[in-house]
Amino acid sequence: MIARSFNRGQIAELQKAGLSDAEINNEIANGEVPDGWQVHHKLPLDDGGNNGFSNLVLIKNDPYHKTITNAQRSQTLGLRPGQSKAVQFPVPSGFVYPPLAKK
Repeated sequence: MIARSFNRGQIAELQKAGLSDAEINNEIANGEVPDGWQVHHKLPLDDGGNNGFSNLVLIKNDPYHKTITNAQRSQTLGLRPGQSKAVQFPVPSGFVYPPLAKK
């Protein structure tokens, strides 16, 4: 994740997702990803996406990131370099996913 300062709304979203102040202030703010989380490209790099902050989402690894990754792999299985295929990838919305921690 790109190191940057967060506004109050973003900090509130991270807290609602269950991240601690230490994870937000010491890890995320310093460009690190907390354990159990991944930085995911909403639009994949090989499909025209970029590393811009608006194309990234902090996503809980299990089950969310694993599920999206498996869906993407199953739709592109067997494609060789240079081939193309129309697919619909699941795209998580927002800045952090899931937006609320499970209780």
